[in-house]
Amino acid sequence: MLTARLSIALLAVAIAFGGPLAQQPPAAIPVTARLVTLLSSYRSRAGDEVKAEIASAVCFDGAPLPPKTTLEGSVERVHAVGFGIVHETASLGLHVDRIVFDGGRSFPVKARLAAIENARERVDQRGVIHGIRATDTLSSRFSSRLFFAAHAHPAVMIPSLAVESVLFRFPEPEIEYAAGTELELEVNFPDDLGHAAACPQPAPAQEDAAEWQEFVASLPAWTYSKRQPQPMDPINLVFLGSLAELARAFRAAGWTGSDANSLKTGFEAIRAIVEDREYSNAPMRTLLLDGAAPDLRLQRSLNTFDKRDHMRIWHRDAEWRGRDVWAAAATKDVEATFSTRPFGFTHRIESDVDLERDKVVRELEFTGCVETVVRPSRLKTAEEAETKLRRGVETDSRVAVVLLNSCERQRELSTSDSGIEDPTPSPSLETRLIRRVTLTARNHFLRDNLIWRAGDTLRLGWHTFQRWEAQRREREARQMN
Repeated sequence: MLTARLSIALLAVAIAFGGPLAQQPPAAIPVTARLVTLLSSYRSRAGDEVKAEIASAVCFDGAPLPPKTTLEGSVERVHAVGFGIVHETASLGLHVDRIVFDGGRSFPVKARLAAIENARERVDQRGVIHGIRATDTLSSRFSSRLFFAAHAHPAVMIPSLAVESVLFRFPEPEIEYAAGTELELEVNFPDDLGHAAACPQPAPAQEDAAEWQEFVASLPAWTYSKRQPQPMDPINLVFLGSLAELARAFRAAGWTGSDANSLKTGFEAIRAIVEDREYSNAPMRTLLLDGAAPDLRLQRSLNTFDKRDHMRIWHRDAEWRGRDVWAAAATKDVEATFSTRPFGFTHRIESDVDLERDKVVRELEFTGCVETVVRPSRLKTAEEAETKLRRGVETDSRVAVVLLNSCERQRELSTSDSGIEDPTPSPSLETRLIRRVTLTARNHFLRDNLIWRAGDTLRLGWHTFQRWEAQRREREARQMN
């Protein structure tokens, strides 16, 4: 009897104080939103408005969000680098607390910033953005070694620093995000809006499914490099429409082109790596489809060369119901690395290429330039996939076929007065010079000693070991599956 009464009492306490049996809050939904207001660690102030237009396909009880729905809040905290006396790195904290529909109707939400797409900055578990430490970049390390080496020969100090300044610039440590920057958030929507979930992907009509499957199965599955016989990137997208429609759609989505490979662009890429900055028209390695080079090379980046969305597109000779056919291979670069085959800097891609395929579709749908999308599989059975994948690539073997419209009435990003007139970094020349000297001297006294270097070596070694272990476990998981 006593045990029964104790159980009832514990049950009552659990219900009263939100225990395991109490009603749980709705799960957070991952949401992509494009920044409308500008953010700057140098110019933004606590309390400034933050607004981002939702770009994800989110449905409430099956009904999609209307266009121009935004997530809004304010800047919660700002730490600028300034002269580099107080802070070595910049930081920004955001508080997003409401969803606002076109027309002004709003509801409270709980949201946490999870990531900034293609950013060099990192976002911690609390959603705070942390900028880079400028003295941790390769360009800063090179200039510091040059400066201290010149102490032995003071006469060559000025010309040495002049040469170094021409070759490699001191990195900008402030955080600067312009309109259109993609934010990844985790959002708890209120029950008043209904059950929130990602909108389901429409399936083609049963009578058309076989025709679409045959169509994508007729396309080549892989691209190849000029020198290596193994397959490289899979064909995971097909666009149906004219060249003008294709160009308008990607221009509206914020994608740029790619410079041709040359000594000049190669050196510019090295500078981008060393200075930890963007190169929006960075060259791409040439991959071939049926022996042909791509007709279009497109990419979307933010403020680092390490990460970018990039795509190669080939025009096909065949037509589909009077429309031009464009086959594309879209992958995401996640890290710049040094390679011996081919020799030089290259990129490591996200192994799950389906994520990039779906991201491209989502961005084009956001522009309003898409008529419809179907996702047929090029494989008739799941067993075929095991023999038609290359190492380091994961895919469900579906191809997103995007039927484009004329794209003459593009969806424009909402605008808002953010209080920031210029999105580019704007500290004065005097501030930048003082900051460079301050940060370099501070770094020298803090880190140019045996204890710090030994600890830094151990830290790098541990991170390298962890990365190798993660890659090994990933390979074993793929083999088991």
